[in-house]
Amino acid sequence: MGSKTAPNNQDEKRPNAAAGTNRRIDAIFLPQIADMHGVEVEEGGERGCGRMWTIDPAYGRGAYWYLAIDDAAAIAVFDLLFAETVSFGAVVPNFFCFGSYGRSMIPYFTPLLGIEDGWETGTLLGYAWRSGMCREVVPPGERLSVASISLLPEGATETARAIGTDPITLTTAIARLDGTHRIPALSRLFDEIRAARLSQVVSEAYYRCKATEACTLVVDWHAKNAQSVAPRMRAVDRTSLNLACAFAREHLGDPIELDDLCQVACTSPSKLASLFRDAEGTTPMGWVRDRRMERACELLTGTDDSIAAVAARVGFSRQGSFSEAFKERFGMTPHRYRVLNRSA
Repeated sequence: MGSKTAPNNQDEKRPNAAAGTNRRIDAIFLPQIADMHGVEVEEGGERGCGRMWTIDPAYGRGAYWYLAIDDAAAIAVFDLLFAETVSFGAVVPNFFCFGSYGRSMIPYFTPLLGIEDGWETGTLLGYAWRSGMCREVVPPGERLSVASISLLPEGATETARAIGTDPITLTTAIARLDGTHRIPALSRLFDEIRAARLSQVVSEAYYRCKATEACTLVVDWHAKNAQSVAPRMRAVDRTSLNLACAFAREHLGDPIELDDLCQVACTSPSKLASLFRDAEGTTPMGWVRDRRMERACELLTGTDDSIAAVAARVGFSRQGSFSEAFKERFGMTPHRYRVLNRSA
């Protein structure tokens, strides 16, 4: 995307320079974060770029991060839980947004998109927001989890040009994400964005590339399905999938067999395999292994637990088996992963 900064001002050309560098993007996020009682962390916190806040412990917990891209787009991640009712909002311009939303976020999109229920993990939603006041009221104990990409109109135009399409196609593809579709590659991309912790040397370039890749994936999906209505999963099947996923997340430290998932989901092994293949692009047990590796990464970087303890907490009875599985997945040992990510 081309720079929208003022000429002959070197400070304004730096994405994280003085306040006001990204005035329109900041205007979308900053008032809401202030209402959430956010306390800013220096230099983008653990993500190495952008701006990051933690919630004042007197009001809740969690973190909110975003990176403005040339004052025409933004990539944002937050995971929040409030101890009391919080009202937040801002007067925002026209913009397009799409991302991966936690299930408790779905009610906030019901008036806008008509969606009444989501997936256990990563409901894909996209919408066009018309300029005006955006305000929400969140009760205590309701987790807000999002990884999203926002595009102002010129951001959509420039991104469309960069990926070889037109802005109408890009924004139409975004608007088709109504929560009923599963695009495994796009879901994985947003999961990668959530998990990423990179050095300051490469972090901004990484997130910029991910924003472009996400737009590419949604346009590709739209193009492949534009001529025919893609089959949507029945509500009963979505419930079965959600039950299996929720059970697995709650029991990552325990032995889990396919029969356990089938019993919880009230369906057959072949049916469950079909649901996971269509919705997640993997097998039920492959999905469980991926979640165990994700949890292991969180424990390795966020706790001082021994490698053996981490292995036990993600369902491995032997540290050696865990280390082998981890190295196969990430190309390095758990110890090496911990050292690299804590020094980044």
